[in-house]
Amino acid sequence: MTLFQDPHLPRDSREGSIRPGMLSRILARLGHDKADAQRHRRNRDRDLGIAVSFDVVAPHLIKERRIYVVEGQTRPLFSHVSKIAAPALSIASLSNFARAESAILGLRSEQALLVVNIDTLGTTAEAVDMLIGFRTRSPDTPVIIGSASFARHDFSMSRGVIADASMRMPCDYMSVALAIESAVGNSAMRFRAEQSYLSAQQTCAN
Repeated sequence: MTLFQDPHLPRDSREGSIRPGMLSRILARLGHDKADAQRHRRNRDRDLGIAVSFDVVAPHLIKERRIYVVEGQTRPLFSHVSKIAAPALSIASLSNFARAESAILGLRSEQALLVVNIDTLGTTAEAVDMLIGFRTRSPDTPVIIGSASFARHDFSMSRGVIADASMRMPCDYMSVALAIESAVGNSAMRFRAEQSYLSAQQTCAN
């Protein structure tokens, strides 16, 4: 999937560009409002030359990342991530959040991405505390959370305090791919905004 532009795509990939109507069906499946045809045409004109596939993650977004998946004994998320995020440096399945956090904080030059089924972390309050703490210690790591209690997928930054994208569980691999791409972009914007805010505060203090 290519929600973000990959500058290395060949010219022939224009034939694979998204067609009007396809995104409407996808958004309807995910529970979003139906997009109108006119907006589709504008998006197609703006994104001309960008190939779109909704079953894999754009390699340039994850090829320098190690992905950690935290869930219970069954591993549906790990199965989906392994299928759609093969270009990543590595994909590890862990049943313990603390082990995943320790592994991410121990990375040197590599980047990470965290995917968590928060229903396996205990109570909602416990899960929120863990994620807020992780945000504090690793603010530049994209975080994706999944839960059966969510009414719908949300690929916006509405849960930015704890995550960069969220999914209603159970979900399919297409939803996981959309969540990963959205989380990487949302995380980058959030991290830049936080750094700008801290810089402005420091300037005022001086």
